[in-house]
Amino acid sequence: MRRLRQLLRNTSIQLALIYTLVFGALAVGVVVYIGYNTNRLLIQQSQAAVDEEVQKIAQVSRGSGIRRLIPMIENRSRQPGANLYLVADSNGRIIAGNVRALDRSLLIKDGWKISPFDYSRFNEESSEPHKAIARVFTLPGNLRLLVGRDIGESLRFRGIVQQASTVALAMMVLLGLGVWFFIGRRTLRHIDSVSKTSQKIMAGDLSQRLPMSGTGDEFDRLSGSLNAMIGRLEKLDSGIQTMSDSIAHDLKTPLTRLRNQADRAMNAKTLKLTRGEIEGIINESDGIIKTFDALLMISKVEAGANNVEFQKVHMKSLLSDLHELFEPEFEDLGAKLNLVANENLSIEGNRELLMQAVINLLENALKYGLDNDAPSVLMQLSAEQDVLVIEVSDNGVGIAEDKLSSVQERFVRLDKARTHPGSGLGMSLVKAIAAVHKGSLELSGNSPGLCCQLRLPIK
Repeated sequence: MRRLRQLLRNTSIQLALIYTLVFGALAVGVVVYIGYNTNRLLIQQSQAAVDEEVQKIAQVSRGSGIRRLIPMIENRSRQPGANLYLVADSNGRIIAGNVRALDRSLLIKDGWKISPFDYSRFNEESSEPHKAIARVFTLPGNLRLLVGRDIGESLRFRGIVQQASTVALAMMVLLGLGVWFFIGRRTLRHIDSVSKTSQKIMAGDLSQRLPMSGTGDEFDRLSGSLNAMIGRLEKLDSGIQTMSDSIAHDLKTPLTRLRNQADRAMNAKTLKLTRGEIEGIINESDGIIKTFDALLMISKVEAGANNVEFQKVHMKSLLSDLHELFEPEFEDLGAKLNLVANENLSIEGNRELLMQAVINLLENALKYGLDNDAPSVLMQLSAEQDVLVIEVSDNGVGIAEDKLSSVQERFVRLDKARTHPGSGLGMSLVKAIAAVHKGSLELSGNSPGLCCQLRLPIK
């Protein structure tokens, strides 16, 4: 009983039940309509046959009168068929015809007797009454003439039609109930499975996924969307855990150095700090602040991806501004920064975020791409079909192929990079900005050096 109540509370079950009731009502209406019209058609056919017989009798009786009518009725009564003939006197006594008995009250009033009445024939052993309709006339001498037609065959045919319609109705209702039961059980099993999986997810196990039947129905589509959302949450949760561990690991060293510097200053004979000590404390503090700023920027970009305002950005103009900004710094280090942007390409994006992404790539080249006798960095703008490509490549030492994907993760710094200041968040921010623009960051070797490609869809 409890399971039945659960089924009835299910929306799909309620819809299936409503559909069954509606189609059942329609089927009943169809059965009634077929039965009514079948009966009406059969009655009309019988009336037409009676009218035709009456006309024949009238034609014969016009010339010879009542004397010829009774022998003609007797003659017609002996012929096989469904027609009925009866001539009776004013007291209802049968004078001629093929009717042995019937309700005499039918002969009192002239006209059609549409409601089927019982009668019995002559020369029949069976006492079971027959059904007929008839038309009554008054003849000269106060005689009564009944001309009718047996409708037994018509009634049997109507019964067969009604029986077939009733069986079809019963089968449809049973089939509807069966489908309802099947859908209900299937739906309830699916909901129970989803509920159990949801409880595990709420308990903290984000590796769980909602079940899918593989049929591609609405439940599968809903489960697919929710699974994608859960996967995203799992990835974010994993990212938070990784970030927490990385923060604890990477910020431990600068915070320890900062504390040691403060401790040395506290234990000094005088509280006066040298300029170098103050600069060291400031530099350590700036490094920590930059790390947190980068983390906040990444979190803001990832969390507010749907709220970032996009506008038309002319990428050649953006890269020209950055080339003008960074070229003196590269020259001070004895390197060349070349710009190749022959095409005036534009995309829908956020100018500030795109500029920050390219700045990070240029700063990465400044730190790690100038280890060469003739250092050179190329910043290039091009298009491949519907993809805009911003490339920043250098001729430095590059990155091992098996490390190319890992350097895009947060706080990942290769051994040779630890001699340079930084937090290991530059490439992570570029990757996040690319994702906001439905694009990607691809790293590859430049033989020698590193090639960074920011690939963004134009449309």
